[in-house]
Amino acid sequence: MATILSPFSFRETIAIVLVVAVVIGGYLLSRTAAERARRRGAPPHAVRASRIAISVLAALLALAIVYAGFGPFTLVSSLTVSAVVGLAATLALQTTLGKVIAGFLLLRSRVLRLNDELTISGVHGRVVKIGLVNTWLRMDDGALASVSNSTLLSGPMINRSAGERLRGEY
Repeated sequence: MATILSPFSFRETIAIVLVVAVVIGGYLLSRTAAERARRRGAPPHAVRASRIAISVLAALLALAIVYAGFGPFTLVSSLTVSAVVGLAATLALQTTLGKVIAGFLLLRSRVLRLNDELTISGVHGRVVKIGLVNTWLRMDDGALASVSNSTLLSGPMINRSAGERLRGEY
C-alpha cells in the first residue's frame, strides 16, 4: 500500500483545514448577517459594524486554531506575521481611515455644523447629521444625501450658513 508523504503532520493538516473552514464560514456568516440586517432596515453603519465584528471574531478563531495546530511561534516569525497583518489591515482600511481623519478635521475646524446649508459637487442640502465617516444632507426635495467627509474636506464646499459665524476667523 502506497503512503502519501506530506510536509505537515496530521495535526497540522487538520488545523489548516479548520482555518480554511473558519475563514470561509466567517465570510459567509458576515454576508448573511449583513443581508438580514439590511432587509430589517438597519442603518449602513450598523451593517458594516456587524460584518467587521464577525470577521474579527473569525480571524481570532482562525489564529487560535493555527496556534493550537502549529504550537508556539518564534519571536521573528511572530513579528513577521504581525507586520504582514498590519500592512494588510492598513491597506484595507486606508479609505475609511482617510474619511475618519477628514471628519475629525472638519469638526475641529468648526467650519461645519448641524443645519448649515451646503453645496458640494452639485448636491445642495441642509446638514442633518455629521458622522466620523459621512455627513448627511437633507436635500430640498426631502431626499437624504450621504457625502464622504474626505469629499467635503477636499472641496470645493460652499457653506452658505457659516459666513456670519466664521467672519474674522477665515
